[in-house]
Amino acid sequence: MNTRLETLFCENLHIEEEINAFLAQDPKLAQAEQEFYETAHEIAGLAGFELYDLFERRLGAYLNRLSDLYYLFGLGLRQDILQGMDRQSPTPLPL
Repeated sequence: MNTRLETLFCENLHIEEEINAFLAQDPKLAQAEQEFYETAHEIAGLAGFELYDLFERRLGAYLNRLSDLYYLFGLGLRQDILQGMDRQSPTPLPL
């Protein structure tokens, strides 16, 4: 299974293009991005670039870590489910 995942994600030279195409399909994301940058420029103008840059870097680090932990939690749930299914099944699960 690890080999399949590695092939899917690590050896896929087009994954970034596929992700960008997927993201481009969501009009709410484009609108949220535009509104974010408009507000970000306004706040940077009021607070000054250095303070705003610090805020944005810290917010980004926080949101990235939060996202990572949600993802890891979901992986743990999936692993628990697959292991539970494997215990109930006399034959290995197909990959």
